[in-house]
Amino acid sequence: MSAEVLKSTIVPLYVAEGECKFYRTLIVSALNRLVLIEQGNFTGTSPETEFMNSYDKLIILYRKEGNTVYLDLAKLFRKAAHKIYSIMLKKKMIPINRKFLNLV
Repeated sequence: MSAEVLKSTIVPLYVAEGECKFYRTLIVSALNRLVLIEQGNFTGTSPETEFMNSYDKLIILYRKEGNTVYLDLAKLFRKAAHKIYSIMLKKKMIPINRKFLNLV
């Protein structure tokens, strides 16, 4: 997702839904993708990597514009990425990646 897409679609969705509901939406969408990955029907970026890329872009937006909504969203994307990574690691779907938390 590009920074402009994040600003135009994700930020209004986050503001409308609130933090908890938006986090649940992220987790549910990632779990749906995990089911497709297990079935072999999914091609593209894995959810945890996509969430970390969104985190990076939101941090850059926050540093440029100073809007705290971007920082809050970045924290949620990182939290969701680590959650999905741990689920995928437990299911032995991916190898250990040093970019993520491994011992919590």
